[in-house]
Amino acid sequence: MSREWTRRRLLARLGTAGLLGALAGCPREDGEPRTETPTAETPRPTTADTAVSYETPTSADPVTSTPEPADYEQVVDVVEEGADPTGSVSIHSTLQSIDADHTLVRFPPGEYLLDEHWYVDEFHQLGIVGPEATITTVPNFGGPLFGLGRSGDATDLAVEGLTFDFRQGNTGPRPLHLTVADGLYVSDVSVRGEFDMNQDGMRFGVTDPDGTGVIRRLSMPDGGAPQYRNTGCYVGEDHRGHLRFEDCVVSRFPDNGLYASPARGRVDVVGGHYENSGISNVRVSGPATVRGVTVRCTEARRGVQNMRGIRLREGADVLVDGCRVVMDRVTGSDGAITCANWLESATIRNTHVTVRADGVRALWAKAPKNGSSAQRRFPLQIRNLTVDGSAAGNTAVMIHERDGTLLDGLCVCQTGRGRNGVTVVQSAGSALRRSSITVTGTPLVTERAQLDRRDLRLQSLENPSRVSTGACDCS
Repeated sequence: MSREWTRRRLLARLGTAGLLGALAGCPREDGEPRTETPTAETPRPTTADTAVSYETPTSADPVTSTPEPADYEQVVDVVEEGADPTGSVSIHSTLQSIDADHTLVRFPPGEYLLDEHWYVDEFHQLGIVGPEATITTVPNFGGPLFGLGRSGDATDLAVEGLTFDFRQGNTGPRPLHLTVADGLYVSDVSVRGEFDMNQDGMRFGVTDPDGTGVIRRLSMPDGGAPQYRNTGCYVGEDHRGHLRFEDCVVSRFPDNGLYASPARGRVDVVGGHYENSGISNVRVSGPATVRGVTVRCTEARRGVQNMRGIRLREGADVLVDGCRVVMDRVTGSDGAITCANWLESATIRNTHVTVRADGVRALWAKAPKNGSSAQRRFPLQIRNLTVDGSAAGNTAVMIHERDGTLLDGLCVCQTGRGRNGVTVVQSAGSALRRSSITVTGTPLVTERAQLDRRDLRLQSLENPSRVSTGACDCS
């Protein structure tokens, strides 16, 4: 089968508009080593003030995505090739003997022990499928278990249906390290048990700037042990193409759940649940889209630091749209949504943030280090943002030295004591429009900020009990 034929088939399965329309280790800047309904949708902005150079991703309904035997020149059943399906004997030698080119590798139902790396650097059209197959390993083995296409000289890789079982003590190597030039498809892969070794989780990358990939329904709910600074899912700096995460579950990792910066290619995150990870639950750089994602921080585990919800790290043209972020309990947090110093431009819209953890901001846009090169009047746009919850202290929304910030259609309803609403510091040419802010502290605080104000409703609740009378409502 030709590469182009399989690529067309992949695009057809994913939905061309969905994939192409939607469609990072390195040191961290903080000095440490790398290791319930959104508000109503508004029309896509089109004016000079609101234009954003992104393509809107759409979640295409998946057709059958299981790699079909007819797509490949050969089908290899690992048990027929001598692999033990009882988990007693390592299957490494069986995997090493497989010619990966134009090959579908089938894992029948069973348990498979892998105690060495399966590395295949170069291939064209490799499929791996095992919807009832479980991969186990031995204690203290460092992954990856599957290291496929690591040189980038590989195309058309599909992995579907495998379960990695790390419930045994001192297991949890990287399950998949997948890097291809084009045509990456991962679906319905899951990890059971905690990563309790000093190694990050999954790693993915598409190295061709015109290449595409999708990670669909990846499930990693049990996270990593707090004594190790492990990341759940990492998109490497060699990523140059277009990678989409769709309906994934990533929870309880000490050092980022989905860490997709500083990937140079586009990364889009569509749907899914991300919970209780440190540093960031979802972390992207521009260009990127985070759409329809749910993030919750409800568990303050010792050793899990700075539990941000969504972090926009750097670059331009980042879109956060239709997301739900809940901050109930944290060990500490910069905020539910944060715009880092390196971020040039972004749009955050149609998003609902609930903050009950005292002192935690719903949104913090930090002072940019290098200014903005965005070709629009308002480089940072915050539209139709709802902020509610009982958090006390600090301020709900902080804009710090961000010239040209637009806040439009905000509803802030924060009922904890001493809570301010929107704080704008040294941000020239900014605007606050059509917004309702009700807090126990000061609704709007400005410090050396040129702020165009229109159609505002500002309330300070001296007695938070007034909330029960309907004085504060964002519904």
